[in-house]
Amino acid sequence: ALDGRPFTVAVKPAAEGFTIRHRGAQARVLVLTPRSAELHDKLPPKQAADTSKMVLSPMPGLVVTLDVVVGQEVKVGEQVAIIEAMKMQNIIRAERDGTVKTVGPQAGDSVAADEVLVEFA
Repeated sequence: ALDGRPFTVAVKPAAEGFTIRHRGAQARVLVLTPRSAELHDKLPPKQAADTSKMVLSPMPGLVVTLDVVVGQEVKVGEQVAIIEAMKMQNIIRAERDGTVKTVGPQAGDSVAADEVLVEFA
């Protein structure tokens, strides 16, 4: 209970600790020896990958259509793909203007969440 109110969380083992989920929030909890904690404090923060020139799949699913080709000029909001997940078709749109550098999967391919669909030059 928290502040006298019961709640439920999902706890999964993870490297050096646990991953805890509650509703839409997720946290990683480390369980370390004092020496290991001291060494963790010395690690530089992990830099997030630059995905600004990529269109990523927001979910695992099946590529229904991939609507762009290498060399094509794409504008913000333009449809680049349709991903089917849980029997729903999701239109994936470009979040920036650009020229298509590479195209990842083809229609009929399965994709994972955060898989690169299209990369801009």
